[in-house]
Amino acid sequence: MSINILDLANTYITKSNVEKLAGLLGENSSGIQAALGSILPSVLGGIMQKALTTVGAGEILDLTRETEGNDILGGLSSILGNSTQSQDLFSLGSKLLPVLFGNKTSEIADVVSSQSGIKKSSAASLLGFAAPLVMSLLGNQVKSSGMGLSGFTSLLMSQKDAVLGALPSGMGSILKFADLGDFKGSEGPKKVTYNAPVEKEEGSSKWMMWVLLALIAAALVWALKTCKKDETTVASTEATLDSAGLAVTDMVDSAASKVSTGLDALGTFFKRKLPNGIELDIPEFGIENKLATFIEDSNVPVDKTTWFNFDRINFETGSNKLSAESLAQTKNIAEILKAFPKVSLKVGGYTDNTGDASLNLKLSKERADAVKAAIVAEGIEASRLDAEGYGQEHPVASNDTEEGKAQNRRIAVRVLTK
Repeated sequence: MSINILDLANTYITKSNVEKLAGLLGENSSGIQAALGSILPSVLGGIMQKALTTVGAGEILDLTRETEGNDILGGLSSILGNSTQSQDLFSLGSKLLPVLFGNKTSEIADVVSSQSGIKKSSAASLLGFAAPLVMSLLGNQVKSSGMGLSGFTSLLMSQKDAVLGALPSGMGSILKFADLGDFKGSEGPKKVTYNAPVEKEEGSSKWMMWVLLALIAAALVWALKTCKKDETTVASTEATLDSAGLAVTDMVDSAASKVSTGLDALGTFFKRKLPNGIELDIPEFGIENKLATFIEDSNVPVDKTTWFNFDRINFETGSNKLSAESLAQTKNIAEILKAFPKVSLKVGGYTDNTGDASLNLKLSKERADAVKAAIVAEGIEASRLDAEGYGQEHPVASNDTEEGKAQNRRIAVRVLTK
C-alpha cells in the first residue's frame, strides 16, 4: 500500500492547530484551512521537483535525515501555542523556500492569498510553517523504513497524482510542474573527455549556494531541537546536503518504473574479480568498472584527457568531509590500486560556476585531497596519488541548468601510469 504524504500532513492540520495558526496570523480559521489546502501540495510538489535528478534527490534526502527524531511533529501543538517558538518555526521554514521554489515564493503567496482570502504575508508565513512540517514527515518515513536514495525517490515520485489533484488552479503553471513525477535520473555515467586541466590554474566559480544550504541545515537542526520547551542543550548534528558527483547511493528495486529507469543509469551491481582475487560488488557503469577496464586494456594508452567521474561520493555541505557512505567507493578504488600495483592516479575536484571564485577553488582542492586521503587510509602509498582542485574550470555540461551544474560539481580521477 502506497504512502500518501499529503494525507499524513493533513492529520496535523487539526481544528486546534488551525485555530492557533489563525490566532497567530490574525486570520479566520476557514481562511487558514483553505490556504493550507493549497500550500501543502505546493510544498510537497516543490520537494518533488527538486528531487527530479539523482543529485537533487540526494540533497533532499540528506535534508530530511536532519529532521529525524525532531520535535516538530510530536510537539506541534505546543509550538503553535507559543508565539516565540511559532515565529521561529515560520522564519526557519522561510529559509527553505528559496531552495524549493527559487524566486517563485512571492507568486505562490499571491495565489494562496487570492484564493483563500488571507493576507499575502499570512500566506508566506504558512509556507514557512508547511516546509519543515513536510520535511519532518519525510524524515520520519526515511527513518522508519531505513530507505536509501532509490526508495526515497520512489516514494516522492509516487505522490504525483495526489499533489496534482490537490494543487489550486494556476499553481502548477507557476511552479512549472508539467514534468512533476517524471524522474530524470542522471546521464548514464560515461568516460569524460575534455581539454586537459592546466595544473594550478585559477578558477572562478561561485560559493553562495553551498553557504545557503549549510545555513539552512544548521538553522533547521537548531530550531527543531530548541522548539522543545524543556530542552536546554542543543545536540550537535552533521549536515550532508550537497553532493560532488552523481549521488546514487542505493540501487535497490524501485516500485515506480520511471524512478527505476533513472537509477538504473549505473546498471546492475555485479561481482568483478580483480587480478589479485579480490571481488568488488560494483555497478556495471560505475567508475570502478570503467577504471579497471581502462587499466587492463593494454591497447589504450594513458593520456591527459581521459577522466572518470566518481558516482557515489558525497560531502558534508561546504566542507571537505566525506560522508560515511562515500567510503565504500574510495575503498573500491584502493582495492583496484592494490590489484594493479603499477597504477598511479590523479584526483581532480571541480565545481559549477555559482559563487565566489577563490573559495570554491579552495574547496575543490580540499575535496580532492580528502578523497586522496581516504584512499591512502586504505593502505595505498600517498606517492601513487596526486590531487588538484580546478574550481569551475573544465565543465562537462552547461552551467545554464541545475542539472548541468550538478554534473559539473564532481570528483574525478585520471590514470597517470599503468
